[in-house]
Amino acid sequence: MSKIMVIDDEESVCEVLNKIFSQEGHDVVTETSSEKAYDRVVKEKPDCILMDIKMPMIGGIELLAKIKAHNKDLRIIMITGYGNIENAIESIKTGAYDYITKPFDIDFIRSVVKRCLVKS
Repeated sequence: MSKIMVIDDEESVCEVLNKIFSQEGHDVVTETSSEKAYDRVVKEKPDCILMDIKMPMIGGIELLAKIKAHNKDLRIIMITGYGNIENAIESIKTGAYDYITKPFDIDFIRSVVKRCLVKS
C-alpha cells in the first residue's frame, strides 16, 4: 500500500488518522512538530500528506510551500479547524491537492485520500 504522512500539532488527530489508514493497510507516519515536519517529509518520502493549517512555529501554508518547492508532485491535503474561504484559496494556490475542515467525516476523508493516492 501507500505511505501517508499526517502533520498536525494535535496528537489526537494524528492518532485517529493513523488508526484509520493503518487499518486499511497503509504505512502511516505522523509528526506533531511543524519544525521537524519538512525533514521528515524528505526522509520518509510519503505518497500523500494530510497537514493542518494552524500550527505553532511554522504554519501549514508556509510548510506547504516549502514542501512543494522540494517536490511539486507530492499531493498534500490541508486540514483545518478554522475553515474559511481565504485559507482554502491560499492553500489551493500554494499547491494543495484538497482542503478539508475539522471535524471531518471519516468516510469523506477516506475518499479524498483514496483519490489523492490514485496516480494520474
